[in-house]
Amino acid sequence: MANLQNHICVCNKCQLDSNNSVFTAKGKKTEFILNNKSKTIIDRFIVDDCLLLENNRNEKCDYLFRLKDEKVAYLIECKGTDILKAVSQLNSTLNILKEGLNGYLVKAKIISTRVYSPDMRDREYLNLKRKLNGYLETKNSLLVENI
Repeated sequence: MANLQNHICVCNKCQLDSNNSVFTAKGKKTEFILNNKSKTIIDRFIVDDCLLLENNRNEKCDYLFRLKDEKVAYLIECKGTDILKAVSQLNSTLNILKEGLNGYLVKAKIISTRVYSPDMRDREYLNLKRKLNGYLETKNSLLVENI
């Protein structure tokens, strides 16, 4: 179980207690941009290669952005075309971080190089969307969120 409160970054890419105006999550050909217009304090975790490094057998998403005061968390997966694999990674991360995200509104974002409509009607995709109370969004190449 990852301890979000006492995370010690080993990758030197996590940002803790930052009020930067822009945060990014990048894949090879995909990008998520979080514009922090409200200057809220945000933690940006590299999930797979740092935060959940000890959980090497589990699937994990790429990034976690945690807005502490607003009690909102963003799980981000930058993916090629395999949306259902991204869903699996988000679901697994959500289960691993369940205790650390207790009380947070979790919003999941999949940024892919190509979105196939049939994947978005798949049972696993719809189950995750239900689990997140509708807060699952899939976009091509670039997704910008303003807070």
